Amino acid sequence: MMRLPIVLFCLTGLVLPFAPVRAQESPAPAASVTASPTARPEPTAIPLADVVPQADAAEASLQGGQLVGGAAEESPVARDLPSVTKEITARLAETTELLKPGVLLETLRDLETRWVKLGEQLALWSRGLTDRANAIDKQLALLPDLRATWTQTREAAQTSDTPPEIGQRIESVLAAITQSEAALQKRRAAILIEQSRVAEQSKRVANALGAIQSAQTAAVSRLFERDSAPLWSAEVRSKAARDLVQGSPASFGAQFLELRTYVAQHWTQFIHLALIFGGLAAALLWVKRRASRWTDEDRALERANRVLQLPIATAAVLAFLASSLLFDEPPRIFWALLASLTLAPIVIILRQLIDRRLFPIVNALVVFYLIAQLRKVAASLPGLSRLILLVEMVGGALFLVWFIRSTRLGGSGQTSHKAIRAAARLGVFLFTAVFLADLLGSFRLANYLANASLLSAYLAILLYAAAGIVAGLAFFALQMRPFSGLRVVRLHGPLIQRRLDRMVFFAAFIAWALLALDAFSLRLPLLGRLTAFVTAEISFRSLHVSLGAVLAFLLTVWLALQLSRFTRFLLEEDIYSRFHVSSGSSYAVSTLLHYVILLVGFFVAIAALGVDMTKFTVLAGAFGVGIGFGLQNIVNNFVSGLILLFEQPVKVGDVVQVETDVGVIRRIGIRASIIRLFDSSELIVPNGKLISEKVTNFTLSNRQRRIEVRVGVAYGTNPKRAIELLTKVAAAHPLAAKYPVPMTLMTGFGTDSLDFEVRVWTDEYDQWLQIKSDVSVAITEALAEAKIAIPFPQRDLHLQSIDPAVADSLRSRPGTASMEP
Repeated sequence: MMRLPIVLFCLTGLVLPFAPVRAQESPAPAASVTASPTARPEPTAIPLADVVPQADAAEASLQGGQLVGGAAEESPVARDLPSVTKEITARLAETTELLKPGVLLETLRDLETRWVKLGEQLALWSRGLTDRANAIDKQLALLPDLRATWTQTREAAQTSDTPPEIGQRIESVLAAITQSEAALQKRRAAILIEQSRVAEQSKRVANALGAIQSAQTAAVSRLFERDSAPLWSAEVRSKAARDLVQGSPASFGAQFLELRTYVAQHWTQFIHLALIFGGLAAALLWVKRRASRWTDEDRALERANRVLQLPIATAAVLAFLASSLLFDEPPRIFWALLASLTLAPIVIILRQLIDRRLFPIVNALVVFYLIAQLRKVAASLPGLSRLILLVEMVGGALFLVWFIRSTRLGGSGQTSHKAIRAAARLGVFLFTAVFLADLLGSFRLANYLANASLLSAYLAILLYAAAGIVAGLAFFALQMRPFSGLRVVRLHGPLIQRRLDRMVFFAAFIAWALLALDAFSLRLPLLGRLTAFVTAEISFRSLHVSLGAVLAFLLTVWLALQLSRFTRFLLEEDIYSRFHVSSGSSYAVSTLLHYVILLVGFFVAIAALGVDMTKFTVLAGAFGVGIGFGLQNIVNNFVSGLILLFEQPVKVGDVVQVETDVGVIRRIGIRASIIRLFDSSELIVPNGKLISEKVTNFTLSNRQRRIEVRVGVAYGTNPKRAIELLTKVAAAHPLAAKYPVPMTLMTGFGTDSLDFEVRVWTDEYDQWLQIKSDVSVAITEALAEAKIAIPFPQRDLHLQSIDPAVADSLRSRPGTASMEP
């Protein structure tokens, strides 16, 4: 009987054993974890027979921490909050230094992003601590009832003759309850302390975000105002000297402290980055050995192969791109150092992809990037930053002037070089404007233009190199399984590679355009206005249409057309050949699939247009009435076209005769089919005519064609010899079918000759006229060589030797042959 309560306990949960039971029957819960406080029953004593199993279950639950949501352990908040507090302190020092007049919008945007993510982490911690505190409060509320239950059980045991072991078990449970309550209280106090510390740090983050937003508003509203003294003033010179001597060590020290703190917290990510770089390098080294062989087979792929021949540089660039996924909001100096280390492999790859005459541009951009990173690190020192920017703009303008003169002397008239020279002239103008703005005291405007322009150029270089790498990897993927096993890849590999290159570089250009707009802080405003423009509705009575809906409609239809085109191309080039599908069946499947994709795309486009599809019920009814009255012929031809595609009495490629016209079916359309006649003209026949009228299909079951050549030989010729000779000549033609074998039949005795008919079959139906001509010429030559005469009408020959008047009278008699052709 003792096993029954244990089984019930296992089935009903871990809280049930702590509830009191009725004295007369089996145990019943006195208080449930989910019971309402207002409906809580009074605790009752546990029957003595059930004390041992209930005590075991209660002690196991209390000692295992199941009531408190798990065993006590150090929370992630307590472990990570000190380091986060140090990071916030370092960031506050850096932010305070940066939030000075003339701070860059880019810097403010970076700061805001980092502080927002830090605030999200603190908010997540705060919610987790609140949930845990509430759970502990609920669990503490259960312990008084549990204690009262076991206290009453102890009193009941004292008033009866109870063995000492049972009393000891009851006391053990009460001690465990007291110990658990103390642990819960202690844990609750620790959570409340953590909540207070997290709230304090959240307040610091909120204050920093408020200061950054205020600085952003001021920077945007005062972008074109002069925010500092001219560069030649004594105040600026003294400030620059002070920043260089005193401010630089403090600023760089704070940033390196922040970097050191970040590295200590995220050292595992660096190991992951090293593993990614090593794996990519090993894989690309393996690819390098095979890429040369593939390039030798197809020289058009040599450009993509150049990237694969630089495995270490390619792996470094790819690892740099992957680092943005590994590192969550690192310090500014971290990206400056990592990007500077990636410059060398980027330059190595670019030298393999661009014209040698553009190498100076790449080298100059590398120098500009290093200077810009130095200026970015020194952003908290405005005086020093102004001097660096001034030197950078002067050097950039002088370089671009030299580049324009050198390319002009080179005499290159290509469109690409003209565009590069135009961009260089724009750069000279922009650098000059930045130089003047910095010199005259508009430091904010100068920083805005310089950073946005140079960042756009850096992004162009990075994305161009990344696109070249991705194109090279796509080339590699096409040479490996499963893509290399596709017939479409084997037949059209270079074409697919060129299309992939275009897609990759187009995607890189779109990404560059968005990032460049973001560098100028124009992406969100521009996209917002563009979205408002395309979503603005134009109303005409009950019709409401927007430009965005129209564009979505057109784009959906275009995508449906492209999807249909690509699907049919893939089926025709690869799938049908694998399963040996006949030309007629493949055409039927492709046509039906084309119609289905277009129909689905049309309905999706209608939905994208914003049209209520329920209104199409009325349109469908009207359309049905129109079909019934005015579109019978069109529907007949449409349904007939479907019958032709499914039943296939005639297929694309069949040779058919419609009335007196013989030709090859080239297309079975929605309404009509196109038959190409042997004179190269095209006959358009409604589909209904091919179904309802008589049509001769010469190639329905097979494509063999019997060719008949009638021959007459002179009387006196041995018929067996003639049959043997004619059959031998017909069988000697290279396009004559081996089965059925050619044969010659004697068809009768003519007026002037013995008549024979040569029958030869061929599988090349479209060349039957040429075969008939060849066989006729060969028969003529063979008969001449065998001294067998081909007679002509003897009556006409006889009439040629008599008087013309007599001949005319003979011709007028019935049965006399005519001499006229």
